[in-house]
Amino acid sequence: MNRIREVFGVDRVVLPVVHPIGLTEALASVEVAHAAGAKGVFTINQSMNESQVLALVQEIQRRYPTLWVGVNLLGHSPPEALRDALDAGRRIDGIWSDNALVDERAADQPAATEFVAARRARGWTGLYFGGVAFKYQREVSGDDLGRAAVLAMSYMDVVCTSGPGTGKAADVSKVVAMRKAVGAEGAIALASGVTAENVSTYLPYVDAFLVGTGIEARFGVLDAAKLAALLAAVG
Repeated sequence: MNRIREVFGVDRVVLPVVHPIGLTEALASVEVAHAAGAKGVFTINQSMNESQVLALVQEIQRRYPTLWVGVNLLGHSPPEALRDALDAGRRIDGIWSDNALVDERAADQPAATEFVAARRARGWTGLYFGGVAFKYQREVSGDDLGRAAVLAMSYMDVVCTSGPGTGKAADVSKVVAMRKAVGAEGAIALASGVTAENVSTYLPYVDAFLVGTGIEARFGVLDAAKLAALLAAVG
């Protein structure tokens, strides 16, 4: 079963990305997301270091115990991110990595396999969003997008792709190719350039929208009106 539907109980989910410029601002943005009805949030170690952002995760969970909370630890390999997140607290709902270390050109995937082994060893049942054909990582040719997505499904719960840069929309044909390859049971996430104005273009192909820039009033501060419009557009 598609893991997004299994975990969130909906066909499509919006997961606001909180860029934590400070504890006060981050918690205010989480409150915006919670009040708007978002089912979960991601946060990321930008402007906060690893220990600070993992402490933030714990504080979010304390204040909003039913909210799904995931983290992206930049500079960490996926197994390292899982280890550090779990060691810092009792619960982590999601791990997001910009680079899942899947290489569609190779027969073996030792780096990607490390995460599978790590999650099995820790008994972790959360959602792993692995970056495939992701911004600022190794480019995947258009002809190989489908193969890369299918291959990635063996190592992660959600295949996460993006546009060419932060705040830049993905080419729809890219998302279409990946969706066609993984089928209805595969889960696809999109993590850049999504707004209330363009999200309808992606709705038939994407299960999870990880959105920061498109719903911010300014960096690190979520805009309630923009988020409400996006949630309404996604339905």
